[in-house]
Amino acid sequence: MKSRYVVEVSDQPGCYLLYNTANGAFVELEEEAFGLWSQDTCSGELESTLTQLGFLTDLSPDEELDRQRRLFDAERSDTKRLAFSFIPTYVCNFRCPYCYEQGHNGIKGKMDDRVMDAIMSFVQFKYEQDAFERLEVQWYGGDPSLALDEVAALSEKLITWADEHGVGYDAMMLTNANVIGEAEAQLIADCRVSSVFLTIDGPEEIHNKRRVAANGSNSYERTIEAARLFASHGISLMANMNTDKVNIVHYNDLREKLFAEEGIMLTTGKLNDYGHFFGEAPFCKPEFDLFTHEDYFRAQFDEFAKREHQPSELREMWRPIRRFCNGQSNNYFNIDLLGDVYACDGWVGDKSYVKFNLFDDESTWKLHEITFDATRNAKCQECELLPVCQGNCIWERTCCGMPCHPFKTMGKDYLRIYRQCFGDVELGEDGVTVLAEPFAPEELGWA
Repeated sequence: MKSRYVVEVSDQPGCYLLYNTANGAFVELEEEAFGLWSQDTCSGELESTLTQLGFLTDLSPDEELDRQRRLFDAERSDTKRLAFSFIPTYVCNFRCPYCYEQGHNGIKGKMDDRVMDAIMSFVQFKYEQDAFERLEVQWYGGDPSLALDEVAALSEKLITWADEHGVGYDAMMLTNANVIGEAEAQLIADCRVSSVFLTIDGPEEIHNKRRVAANGSNSYERTIEAARLFASHGISLMANMNTDKVNIVHYNDLREKLFAEEGIMLTTGKLNDYGHFFGEAPFCKPEFDLFTHEDYFRAQFDEFAKREHQPSELREMWRPIRRFCNGQSNNYFNIDLLGDVYACDGWVGDKSYVKFNLFDDESTWKLHEITFDATRNAKCQECELLPVCQGNCIWERTCCGMPCHPFKTMGKDYLRIYRQCFGDVELGEDGVTVLAEPFAPEELGWA
């Protein structure tokens, strides 16, 4: 029978594509072979090839879903790594008009020694439970650059502990970088921060109207200066553009410029009305003009289609995953300066989402609460995109109604781009051209 995890592209004459979201197999069928596929009458070599690639399977739909659940459960309960997002302060030195964290800035102060000691006790507690092999840290806020003494103090404790226990250690930081000079960049590098994630919302003039520094400084210029300092210390750079109709037209040019000149990889994410105050100055037209979700997915694809792509890029985009984000892992904890623990970066600072506090009795700790399990959600479990989506961002869906993965709207168009990457190819004798073999289990980390 047909696998439940197949995306068909057959709405244009002469283009008949199948993609298996569960294993990454990608094929083109000639018209007769596609007709047999459509009528469930495949036989002989055609049946053998499509079975080998997973498009046809002996598993029932429930058995295929059960396999996805087992993969998710294995990933969720993996104990090889312990990951944290630390919020040493909620204070921010920017006044971005669209900021969804404005209400969180009411929590003042910085992380103190008492909370740091509680964090170290929690690390030891988890190690005695799981004997994890890697410790992964994200510095978040507010802006962690405003609490660098605290970042350094906790980093020293964590790194010393990891080294003493033979545990691998890595850290990254999200920052607006407005106070970063040479000394600050050196301190961050000394904290074993290997990558920094920035926000660049367009060319200088547009960026500065959106990423507004409280002190009136040129935030675009300061971001670029900081990026150069980070790079000089071997720290890799990524950035996101919060995208609407006004700035998306600049994305491709800015993406090329930032990578060529600064080594910054720029991605896009939809600018949403997280605080539900769009239309109130300064978060209003004409400086901002928000997309609907579906229109954004189309505009995002249109920008993507303007560039040349390699098959490896599309293959990676369509790679099967076992979880969407860290929040779907039992071993991921967001911990703020109060010792409050959350499952999701987006919900930090909102007391209604606190899982527990580090100073609560251990018997009350909710250690295995996660954000979302798409494999057991009534809607998601029926979707052919489940293996490449895993529910997408539940925080986005909760805050602003972001619908399913962009592939639900534009997936067939991306697969057409994927097909074009291969150029002219000969059809196989069975009417099937294999464009991409399934991922090997070890490629997916499933071996």
